[in-house]
Formats: sequence, C-alpha cells, structure tokens
Amino acid sequence: MLTFFHTTASNETLFRGLLAEMGPEIPSRHVLAADLLDRATAEGRVTPEIAADVKTRMRAALDDGARMLLCTCSTLGTCADQMNDPRVMRIDRPMAQRAAAADGRVLVAACVASTLDPTVTLLRESGPHARIETLLMADLWPHFQAGDRTLYWQEIAERLRQQASAFGCIVLAQASMAGAADLLRDLPVPVLSSPRIGMEAAIAAYRNLR
Repeated sequence: MLTFFHTTASNETLFRGLLAEMGPEIPSRHVLAADLLDRATAEGRVTPEIAADVKTRMRAALDDGARMLLCTCSTLGTCADQMNDPRVMRIDRPMAQRAAAADGRVLVAACVASTLDPTVTLLRESGPHARIETLLMADLWPHFQAGDRTLYWQEIAERLRQQASAFGCIVLAQASMAGAADLLRDLPVPVLSSPRIGMEAAIAAYRNLR
C-alpha cells in the first residue's frame, strides 16, 4: 500500500482527498507523528536525535507492509532522503525541481523555522544556480495550530502579494500552506505548493514499482 507519513492531522485530510481524486484504486494508510514536528519546532531544527527517531518510525512503517512511503512533512524531508530507500519519497522534491527551472529569484516562504533549511537545501540540489531568498512568517503558525486555516491562508497570501514582484517564483515550503496558493492564482509569477505536484509524482512512482 501507499503509506503517508504525516506530522499534522490536517495533512491526512488533504492527502486523502488528493488520493481519492488522483489514484482512488491505490490502497493507503496514514501514519501521524505530530510529536516529531513539535520537537523540531521547539528546537528550531531537526536534531540528530529527532532524525534517528524519524528514521526508526519510517522503517517500522515500511516493515508493516508499505509498498511506498510518502513523507508529507517538509521539515523531515532530509530524513526521508537519508533512508536511501527507493520506496521512500519526500513530498516537496517534485516542487523543488519545478522551482529550480524558474527564471529569476526564488522566494521560499515558511511558517515554521525548521522547514527553511531543508527546503533551501533541496532547492539548491535541484538547481544549484538558483538565487534563493527566504521569508519566515512564524507569527502565522498559531492560526494553523488553532484550526483557523482560512485566516492562516489569507494572511500568508496577503504577505506574499507584497513580495511577489521581486521574484520569478514563490515556493510554499509547507504542505499546510497550499491553500494560500489558491488565493494567489492571479499573480504574474508561479506560486508552487507541494501536495498536488508531489502526489502526481508519487502516484506515478507507485504504479511503476515492481
């Protein structure tokens, strides 16, 4: 089956909907490990101890019958890469590859500080000549934590509108930010979020597995 590895409960709802739309025949399971993101947020980064715990839980999910594991948390994306297992994917790699092909500067926007370094590192791997700047909006994360996702997305969109003219592409580093992209479709620059782009790649990879 396709196993989703989440750190926020709302991502389960989001990815259930995407799978129902894009690959309804694929059996799935959802693993929630919210404590891992809580710890990384408190530390401001993924410490070696957190990384070890992430990989232990990912291995357990693989051993429990996962044909493929998709990590939907960009903060933990580097840990997914470090598994060195073709069955493990990170949701934001296809998005990063698309962003790296964009002209001009790339703005990486996040609401959790621990997400910035893994996303910027991934972008540099995908396109080493990309000019990258970051925008941290940590004061908006409590809206998401309180369940007020509409306000969360609106505030993200409002701030990014003020920045958009200086960049060739905007990357929303967290899957939780995807709703803001819908509010920014009128911008003259692409605003990329990982869920749909990553799901397309994951479903294709799943179907190609032998």
